[in-house]
Amino acid sequence: MIITNIINKIKMINFLKIFIILIFTSSILGCTNNQIEKNVFSPDKINLKVLNSDKKSLKEYEFYIINFWASWCVPCKNEVPILNRLNTENKNLRVIGISIMDVYSESLNFIKSNNVQYKNYWDENLVSLKSLNSINSIPVTLIFNDQNEIIQRFDGELDQESYFKILGIVKK
Repeated sequence: MIITNIINKIKMINFLKIFIILIFTSSILGCTNNQIEKNVFSPDKINLKVLNSDKKSLKEYEFYIINFWASWCVPCKNEVPILNRLNTENKNLRVIGISIMDVYSESLNFIKSNNVQYKNYWDENLVSLKSLNSINSIPVTLIFNDQNEIIQRFDGELDQESYFKILGIVKK
């Protein structure tokens, strides 16, 4: 019981540290919600720890999705089936998840227990957010073209409506 309380306090302290870093980073870089960034981003160019992977390169796809999530986020869990479908049913689209504000082991457990079928990274130091300065909540889903430019953003949980909107974008 005492050990469990200590572990829970350590987890809370780590979460608060990451949360403060995220808030600080957002305030320095400028935080505007629901804005489509014009900058270029490539997950291949940042150093993140791989949680699970696939063998194909992003260069093989016309579009890719980056989904920011955490194991403790219920909407993140709810959207996994939609992301799995998008990843497996579209030959010109690849889905990539990036776990932020989370513990590595809990991120790994999330992937296994929710049958996540797309590539995922763990971003311990929030490096992926340095290029994408307006992410201030999760889940956030970004659609990129083959030039690594953001062409669509979804804040919050993906649902059937957003699924069909994404299909409309990638099947043009």
